[in-house]
Amino acid sequence: MASSFSKGGGVDTQALNSGVVTHLAGENAPSPVREEELRNRFLSFDPIFDNKGLVVARELVLRGQSHWEALSPELQRMNEDMLLTGLYSLGQDKLITDQPLFVRISREVLFSEALPELNQPGIVWVLKDTDAETETHIEKLASSYGMRFCLDSNEPVDTHGDWDFLRFHARTKLSALPDTPIVVRDVTREHEISRWPANVWFMGEHFTGTHGEASTKPQFDLRMELASVAMRQSLPSLIQFLRLNPLLENQFMHIARSMAGGLSTEADSAAHAMIKMGGQRSQRVAVLTALSGNPVTADNRLFTQVALSRALFMGKLASSISDIAVPEEAFETGLFSTFPAAFSLSVNHLYRRIGFSRKVYESLAGKENSIKKLLHLVHACEHHNDKLMSELASSLALPMESIAASHLEAAVTAEDIGSRLI
Repeated sequence: MASSFSKGGGVDTQALNSGVVTHLAGENAPSPVREEELRNRFLSFDPIFDNKGLVVARELVLRGQSHWEALSPELQRMNEDMLLTGLYSLGQDKLITDQPLFVRISREVLFSEALPELNQPGIVWVLKDTDAETETHIEKLASSYGMRFCLDSNEPVDTHGDWDFLRFHARTKLSALPDTPIVVRDVTREHEISRWPANVWFMGEHFTGTHGEASTKPQFDLRMELASVAMRQSLPSLIQFLRLNPLLENQFMHIARSMAGGLSTEADSAAHAMIKMGGQRSQRVAVLTALSGNPVTADNRLFTQVALSRALFMGKLASSISDIAVPEEAFETGLFSTFPAAFSLSVNHLYRRIGFSRKVYESLAGKENSIKKLLHLVHACEHHNDKLMSELASSLALPMESIAASHLEAAVTAEDIGSRLI
C-alpha cells in the first residue's frame, strides 16, 4: 500500500512498514530517522473548537505549510504525498482516535484505489472543489466504506452531495444555513463567532494565536498546544497528545519524577505515569513541561521554577482566605504567571489560546481581587519587601508564620524541579 505514495515528498514510504526507521532525502541521508521523529518534524494537528473553546476535532497538516494554494502543482503533490505517508504511519501505530481528524486530499487521491486502505473511523476527508462526478463518488465511498467527507469552500455552495461537514471562511455570508454541520475557519475576531449558531465548530488565530517563529521560539506552537490540551481536554486526550509528540515526553517524565509530579514508583512511559498520577497532577506536569520546553533554556528553567513556586505558595494559602472560593484558581494563577514573559504573549492572547478560567485571566490581567493580592504577596516575598509583605498579610488576614513556611516549602519544591530539567 505504501508504494502508492512513494513518489515525491522525499520520504521513503517503503520503510514505514518496518516500524523502525526511514530516510529523508533519498539514499544520501546522513543517518536513519525514526518514524516518530519524522512525524514530529513534518506533521502538526491544528485544533478545531466548539464555541466554548473546547477542542472537538483536529486537522492533520504539514508544519509550516499554511498557504497550500500558493504552491506549484508539483509541490502540492509532494506535500500531499508527505501528508498521506504520515497519516499511514499514524494508522499503523494506532494513533488515530475516534475524535474527527480532518485530512485534505486532492481529487486525484479521492478517485485512487489507495484511499479505502488509508481510511480509518476517525478521518474526515477534506476536498476543495466539487462536481457531479465527485459527489456521486463520495456517496459510493460513504456507502461502501463508511467514509466521511467535508467540502471546504470560500463561497456559499449549492450542493446535493453526501457531505458530512461543510467548511467556510469566517467572512462567508450564507443566505440560509444548511442542515449539514458547519466548520468555520480563519476566525480572527470574537465578532466572527457570534454570527454563527451555537453548534458550529471554529478554527483560526482567535483561538490559537499566530504561529510562533521557530528561529526565536523553539517548539513554540507545540508547547502552546500541550498547555491547551492540558487545560481544555481530558486525561486520555493528554496521553494521546504526548504519544503523538514524543519530543516532549522525556521532559514530562523528568518533571513527573520530581517533587512537582510526585511519581513515587517507576513508570515506563508518559502514559503510564499519567495513569499513576491522575488528572490533576498530570495537568500540572504537562503545563510545566510546556513552560520548560525540551531542551530547556536557562530562561525557561527560571520561568518554570518561579511558576511552580508561586503556584504552590498561592494554592496553599488560598485555602485560608475566605473570599477565595476555589483555591485551585489561585494555584493556576501562580502556575501561569510567568507564561506572558516566557512566550512574549499578552494575558488576553494566552487566555484565548490555553483556556484557563476567567478568574485566573482576570487575576493575571490586573483585576483587583484576593487572588491578585496573593500574587502581589508572592512577588513581595521574592523581592524580600518586608513592608509590602506585612501590609498584604494584614489585608488577607494571613499570619506571617504561615507565609514564611509556605514560601520556603514552595521554594524547595521549585529547586528540585529546576535540578531535574534537561
